[in-house]
Amino acid sequence: MDKRTHIINTALNTFYQKGIHSVGINEILKLANVAKKTLYNHFVSKDELVCACLELRDQRFNQWLSKQIADCKTPQQVASALFSAITSWIDNKAPELGDFNGCFFINTAAEYPQPDHPIALQCKAHKQAVLDLLITTLSQTAQLQNQTAKATQLAQLLMTLKEGMICQARVTHTTNHFLQNPKFLAQLMDAQA
Repeated sequence: MDKRTHIINTALNTFYQKGIHSVGINEILKLANVAKKTLYNHFVSKDELVCACLELRDQRFNQWLSKQIADCKTPQQVASALFSAITSWIDNKAPELGDFNGCFFINTAAEYPQPDHPIALQCKAHKQAVLDLLITTLSQTAQLQNQTAKATQLAQLLMTLKEGMICQARVTHTTNHFLQNPKFLAQLMDAQA
């Protein structure tokens, strides 16, 4: 692994577990076992390092989620796969995402409240990418082909439930298992029909 990638991985893990503003560059240097000059050869500022961490997390999360919902044939299967995947992540059974500590993008956006800050914009772009993935996946099901508006509406609902599930799990340290209940999901999907 090259130095730049090593620094990003170290920073991402540390920022995700502790928060961004509570971690100084010196802690990243110590944990990554690199000199300050090496870090600044790759990143001109802490904000640039945070952006690199967000980019890596975005890639990891979206690749992981894409695999989880890839083979779904119906909207109900998409919902079921989505909530099962989020539950496995919350339960620390998604090693590619690390130990669960909420959503890195929600956590980071809370630390950068100005909506036009580059870091806040990157967090917003991640959420849009996840929503787009859900819309695309739902649009490919037989029930929602050529029904973009309906697929978009359902994707927005699933996104809101997913976000709530993650936030509630982060705060309460519990999983919302009712979102995995096939009967509940069937009722939810029927209500959207």
